[in-house]
Amino acid sequence: MAIVKILIADDHPLVAESLGMLLDMQDNIEVLGTVNNGWQALSFVENSQPDIIIADLQMPLLNGINMTIRLREKYPKIKVILLTMSEEATDIREGLQAGIYAYIMKSAERPELLKAIQVVSSGQKYFSEKIAKKLAEIPNPENPSGYSTLDDEVPLTPRELEIMRLVLQNNSSIEISEKLFLALNTVHTHRRNLMKKIGVNNSIGLMQWAIKHGLIEP
Repeated sequence: MAIVKILIADDHPLVAESLGMLLDMQDNIEVLGTVNNGWQALSFVENSQPDIIIADLQMPLLNGINMTIRLREKYPKIKVILLTMSEEATDIREGLQAGIYAYIMKSAERPELLKAIQVVSSGQKYFSEKIAKKLAEIPNPENPSGYSTLDDEVPLTPRELEIMRLVLQNNSSIEISEKLFLALNTVHTHRRNLMKKIGVNNSIGLMQWAIKHGLIEP
């Protein structure tokens, strides 16, 4: 099993150090270090790039969400798990828009965090059950009447499901085009048909639909 390299970003040193010691006990995890804010995390990855950053949402100077936005511009392969006390719908939505891979409560037990790391390291997204339910209830401002206009048996083609999976992994249309060896216009067409079929207008609506239909594991 490949070693998952992790950086921990939390402005509470005892929390960061305790989490680091806990994760370092796992055979397949290597904690590269701990930092106290988002700017320090961005500086750290310039010299040593982790596979995953576990970041607190609320940190001084640069919080976890804004750190994720900047991280994706330069290091899109690094995945972020937000570990937070916040259950606010605004924070969850902004985290998704920023491109996080998991949203975990600090009250979670060790097995859940380890499972989240495993899921995220495989390229999938993970949300705790409480957050998944919360996410499904968040109104989508671009689709206030609901995030799905069809019943549970939406006739998606295998190609559309494949493209949905890649979209939910934060791949751009260009990246999807390269990975599937498809023309960019073909990818745009599949994305447009996909969104139309399930009745959503953006990636948040797509995420909500995927959670409801079990395509993302809570």
